Amino acid sequence: MTSRAAALDDFYDWLQWAGEEYILEELDDEIGGLKRAGTIYTAEVMHWTGYVYRYWHYYTNECSREIYKIADAETMNECWLGFHTFDVEMAINDLKEIYNS
Repeated sequence: MTSRAAALDDFYDWLQWAGEEYILEELDDEIGGLKRAGTIYTAEVMHWTGYVYRYWHYYTNECSREIYKIADAETMNECWLGFHTFDVEMAINDLKEIYNS
């Protein structure tokens, strides 16, 4: 989200059709090695988070870097249980409201 994020915000990015292994290899090469330590999130949280981030960009035209400032991985993990059943636009609006309060 903070690396080559501008390319991910393009209307059409060929990486969106690539497999996740390929995308992770590209990121690994770009930053010289992904950190292998830290918080591990469930697949459900990661899937929902990725969907919300991508939808958020198209919904508000905000860049990925700004979206991540508002709702980082920890925030998304904390909110997942309550928010994953919301309409995605409602979840985005609530995440922005939480950030602004």
